[in-house]
Amino acid sequence: MEMPKIIKVRCNGPAKHINEVDLDKALETSFVLRGGPVQSQQPIESQQATPERIVLRCRECNEGKVIITRQMLQENL
Repeated sequence: MEMPKIIKVRCNGPAKHINEVDLDKALETSFVLRGGPVQSQQPIESQQATPERIVLRCRECNEGKVIITRQMLQENL
């Protein structure tokens, strides 16, 4: 079993919290249907395009967002 690839990224909120992000989970594709999100079984690496950026909520505050850029993904995958 492969170890999860975890990186630490600061949020852009006023407190600049450090968030640990599991890249495998962040790169999973999800489709939103009328009953809620449905997770795909294929990670995004198997698809052709790497997203330009991924925006997640900060785990510590409501103001901040955690932004993972394409460059950060390429350096860590």
